[in-house]
Amino acid sequence: MIDQVSRLAVILIVLIVLGGCARSQATNYYILHSLQTQGSQGGDAGTDQGPAIGVGPVKIPDYLNRPQIVTRTTRDNIQIAEFDRWAEPLEKNLTRVLADNLSTLVPSENVCAFPWRKCMPVQYQVTMEIIHLEKAPNEKILLDASWSVLGNDGEKLIATKRSKLIVPVESAGFEAIASAESRAVEELSGEIASVIKSLPR
Repeated sequence: MIDQVSRLAVILIVLIVLGGCARSQATNYYILHSLQTQGSQGGDAGTDQGPAIGVGPVKIPDYLNRPQIVTRTTRDNIQIAEFDRWAEPLEKNLTRVLADNLSTLVPSENVCAFPWRKCMPVQYQVTMEIIHLEKAPNEKILLDASWSVLGNDGEKLIATKRSKLIVPVESAGFEAIASAESRAVEELSGEIASVIKSLPR
């Protein structure tokens, strides 16, 4: 009887310890940052507020459309980090960061993220479909995106392009992954800004 009680006590202690360990696992939250967040300054627009630019819709694949950060371990395998998550939906975060970056790089004070008010006409609209945005097995971020610039309030196709960008992850951990993805989005924003700046006002 005493041995049985002892065994039950040991089992109870183990369950308590395991329960405490499970509760001690904290969830970490990350967000993509923009050039404005870094404090970078765009060119001097003078009295010109710049063209009216609408950014979006931006679409991401279903496997990325989740709170958890996704990384790729092989060509055919992905890992979903249960305790390392985006602080807001990635699609929304990405759209806002692109808009912030373009307002700095074009530069323009008239950049808004989708959806904008229908009563507000935009001179140029940037639409995008993300194909890949994750850490690859080679410890680099792969950003593969197909994007277009539309004119006449979204009625006319002006330019379309597919960008494939590779950015190294500078250290271990998910904060470094989020930072590298932000740099990849920065490079993509630079390509889009170059096209918009080449267009007539």
